[in-house]
Formats: sequence, C-alpha cells, structure tokens
Amino acid sequence: MSRVAYGDHVIVATGAGVPPKLPQGETDGPPGAAVLARAMALGLGAQVTIVSEEAHSKPVEACAALVGSFTARPIKVETIPPHSKYGPKAVEALLARHQPSAIVFVELDGPNPDGFFHGVRGDRRPAGTMAHLHLLAEAGHAAKRLTIGIGDGGNEVGFGAVRTALAAFHPNGFVVTAVETDVIVSAAISNWGAYAVCAGLAVGLGSPDLLHDETLEGELIRACVKAGARDGATASTEPLVDGVSESGHRGFVSLLQSIVASSSSELGPDSSSRQRSREVTQ
Repeated sequence: MSRVAYGDHVIVATGAGVPPKLPQGETDGPPGAAVLARAMALGLGAQVTIVSEEAHSKPVEACAALVGSFTARPIKVETIPPHSKYGPKAVEALLARHQPSAIVFVELDGPNPDGFFHGVRGDRRPAGTMAHLHLLAEAGHAAKRLTIGIGDGGNEVGFGAVRTALAAFHPNGFVVTAVETDVIVSAAISNWGAYAVCAGLAVGLGSPDLLHDETLEGELIRACVKAGARDGATASTEPLVDGVSESGHRGFVSLLQSIVASSSSELGPDSSSRQRSREVTQ
C-alpha cells in the first residue's frame, strides 16, 4: 500500500511444473496471481501484468480473463520462452517496458545455490525447461523495487531470504532456492498465500470486495484445468489444487471473507475512509 501508487505498474510472475506430468503448469499459481492482480488493480489502481513462461500461458490467460471483467483495465499476460539464454534479455526488456513499482512471485520455481531448479519432492527440473523468471527478483532488488515471494515448499522464489534456517529442517533441504525477495509469504498452498495478501489489502483499504468470493474461486480452478493445467500433487486433470478439492478452496476463501468482514466491523464505520481518501487523491 505504501509502495504502489495509483497508476503504477506491477508485475506478477507465476508458473511451476514441467513435462511430462505438468506440461502446461499446475493449478497452484495462476488463480492466485490473477486474484492478486485483480485486488491490486481495484484497490491500488495499479496496472498489472502477469508474466509466465510460454508453456503455461493458456491457464494463466484463462484466469486473467476471468478476473479482468471486474477491473477497469484488462489484466495483461506476457510470456517468455524457456532456457537460461533468454532470461536476462527478457527480464531486462520487461523492466524497461513496465518500470514496475513492485514485483510479486506466486508459486514460481527458483534455483538452489548450485543453480538447479527442483520440485518440492526433490526432482530436478530438466535443463532448458525453465524460463528463468527468477531473474526478475534480482533485477528488481538492484533497481530498489519492492519484491514479494509467495510460496509453499521452499523451492519458490523468495525463500532464499531464510534459506539457511529453512534448509536445516526441510526434508529435502537442497531444493530450497537461493533467490531472495524483500518479503516472504509462506502458505500451505501458494494460492492461499496470494488470497491472504488480498484479504490484507481488503482490510487495509476498507474495501472487502478486493477479496474474491467462493464462486469465482471455483470458476478459476475449473478454467485453469480446462486450459491445460493439472494438479501439482497428483498430475490429475480434476479440479484440484495441491491435492485439495475445489470445495476445500472455496471453503478457505469463505473463511477469509469472514475474517475480512469481522476485521472491517471491528475497525468501525471509518474503516473505508482510507479507500475514500485514496480515491480523492486520484
């Protein structure tokens, strides 16, 4: 809220999973990225672009299209090809084009200190299959942009900031990424971490509608699957995210809505004043 002004650009990077089990990525990531993009567009007036690798584009685009109908501006989606040789130039071009105030990562694999990408269970990603979007974190840090990493397994961008402590008790400590972000949000499921950030924005700005509802949650999961994404835990084409059914995710969103409503009520009738003040300054 303090780092993103009205009209600023924000980049949200997402995408995990490789062939053969997850050829178009997994269902954890695109919904969270889309919902967070929606909240920042509506609540902060940000211009948000979601970035993923080419193979994951269809699920990401499907989720962005669903939430885009709620925003004044469409949520843009851009992709870059896999392989390390494309990463530096693509990241440089993204930053030059958008000049983002913040860069957020939702379920995006980052390399370990040896430069290898892994799944949380320890499987090494084949060489040349990753888009190297993690370089956005390093470039963003160098440019003094806010960077936020949202993940669930330690192998995602952001956890490098606590790598030593995390690797000490992680069952597969070698998978923990070396890529750091300014802020880390750790959750049981990465989408849930993104939704929690939306809930925080909803309370902080006095605007409960910034958190999506359980109906949209179900639509996002099904759209993601229909576009080719699979469950990351089972590689199933059923509407699952990390092995949890659609009803479980709908329930989690409903719980967050209750928390937001309760928090807003405790803050009293002036809780929306921050949002009104922001609109006036715009």
